Amino acid sequence: GKRYSVKAERQNPSGPEHLLSRRVALFGGSFDPFHLGHFLIGRFACENFRLDEVIYLPCAQSPLKKYQPVAPAADRLRWLQQGLLGQRWAKVSSWEIGRSGVSYSINTAAQWRKKMPSAKLFWIMGSDQWSALPDWKDFRKLARWVHFLVFPRPEKPKARSGISMSVLPCRFDVSSTEIRQRVQRRLSIRGLVLADNEDSIQRSRYYQ
Repeated sequence: GKRYSVKAERQNPSGPEHLLSRRVALFGGSFDPFHLGHFLIGRFACENFRLDEVIYLPCAQSPLKKYQPVAPAADRLRWLQQGLLGQRWAKVSSWEIGRSGVSYSINTAAQWRKKMPSAKLFWIMGSDQWSALPDWKDFRKLARWVHFLVFPRPEKPKARSGISMSVLPCRFDVSSTEIRQRVQRRLSIRGLVLADNEDSIQRSRYYQ
């Protein structure tokens, strides 16, 4: 895990003086690969909810997915770093990858509560994940710790009693699955991924 962490988090160093009263969103996922939709969802969240930063957290293994990510952790992390380089609102963290094994959101939220005890935490997710929230480990506790920001995927999320949620006013139909399939079929992915990532993803042997 340590071989990723310095490289992943060096672009936005911050000390304790920066952590008070911050509005921070955690955005977890496989990012297999990272694409334009992921980028724009994070930026829209910042603009609409006055966030100080969005922390992208590529997972080691999702507990609700039966398959492992296709691309290795190092590549998924590198694509995030390349695509978000210079974006002051965005950070990339290797924390979940460094822990390996199944990545539970409750553990991630607990870690950021510890790191930023005075920050208001948000959690970005799609409406498909929102629908499956009752299946998440300790989801009621997670709901006490974070305010959910949910983007339609494709349906608009419905309110849940006792859980704070706001709808992210954006929708992007591009998916990592579609990009992997296009790479496999030798089709262009221009306009679907960040320009800095295009060549690397297109050449990725993991998707071919």
